[in-house]
Amino acid sequence: MSQIAILDPEMRKAIQQTRAHLDEARHLPGFYYTSEEIFQREKDTIFMREWLCVARVEEFENTGDYLATRIMGEPVVLCRGSDGELRAFRNLCQHRGVEVAVGQGNAKRFTCRYHAWTYGTDGRLTGAPHNDNVSNFDFKACRLPLLKLDTWGGYVFINFDPNCRALNDCLDEDGVREFAAFLQPENTRTSDKLEFDVPCNWKFVPENLMDMYHVGVIHKSSFGAHFPVEDFRFNLTGRGYNAVYEALTMAPGGDILFGAMPWLDGKVTDKFGCTTWVRPTMNIFGRQDMIQPWVATPISPTKTHITIYTQLPEVFFDTPGFKEKNQLIADFIRLVATEDEAMLESLQTGVSSNGFTPGPTVKLERAIHHLLNYYLDALLEEDPKSRENRIEDGAASLAEGSKRFPEPIDAGFSKSFGA
Repeated sequence: MSQIAILDPEMRKAIQQTRAHLDEARHLPGFYYTSEEIFQREKDTIFMREWLCVARVEEFENTGDYLATRIMGEPVVLCRGSDGELRAFRNLCQHRGVEVAVGQGNAKRFTCRYHAWTYGTDGRLTGAPHNDNVSNFDFKACRLPLLKLDTWGGYVFINFDPNCRALNDCLDEDGVREFAAFLQPENTRTSDKLEFDVPCNWKFVPENLMDMYHVGVIHKSSFGAHFPVEDFRFNLTGRGYNAVYEALTMAPGGDILFGAMPWLDGKVTDKFGCTTWVRPTMNIFGRQDMIQPWVATPISPTKTHITIYTQLPEVFFDTPGFKEKNQLIADFIRLVATEDEAMLESLQTGVSSNGFTPGPTVKLERAIHHLLNYYLDALLEEDPKSRENRIEDGAASLAEGSKRFPEPIDAGFSKSFGA
């Protein structure tokens, strides 16, 4: 499928059904989840322009702490320099392009495994053997190319676009910082980090995490045992969404194993849940006692890397029985992830079939419908009127939900956010 084909009238017609009002809309055609060309266009229009969550600040506590990763085929390395600054570089030796860092750890320097060009933790070239004959190349000025890096809430974000907007401006556009501030993610530590690959397109990951339709089905034996979807209220923002809702915490039986996070103690109930989406691939989930973000990193049109952080307040780590209780939480999120993984693979199989026809969007997929239209705005062209209609319709749905379910499910805390 050529670039012209993506933009031709037939392709545009195929997505008009997704642009329609929620009650009349359909999900995206299957080729949006399978096409190599669309994947490359997504790279250019989304992943090379948006801020991407890649790590937690606490992973770089010491000088030389580093993390090497790849995002849509682009090698990246993050490192805490000897001057204390955290930087992100393109992980490419400036000789032949070989990656100079692998995995995660601590290093005093990075040495290319091919020809031993060596770089400091600040990215500057410090050694290049056998270069006596070289002219017209400034070895003193040579360094690993810098990428934009910023932090919020203890999360590390990078941006490949040197002219990108500020991270905070992008977060504030969707009200992320205002909504999630009460969770205080910057005052938590990672108690567990789960990483795995799933055989599906990256879009299915945030879609699935916004899909309240499936919780009582796929997750009925885990956290979906108590998840009253009729009271689920989506608060749509410019290009994202947030929600406050009723749910059990992410532990066996919904048990609060450590108590409430100190800053939420007495403010929310033990069945408090909230979520917000940081475009394009980060879903943050909060409970009374923990925070659990999911981050999706595309590998190919049909393969995605998932990272799930479990974050707890510092004070929890010193409580009696921490190791055993934390293991229960770690095992539980692995159960939930396994439940989702099988369905994500089946979704990919479905859209790859010649017999696939996109089905309708239902009210519990309001956030997914909003996400898909953000995606089409970025991939093709913006449709401000469609976005305005979705947000107005979402506000009307919130108001209707308040009439049907007037009692707050979180000790009234959600009133701060109009949910």
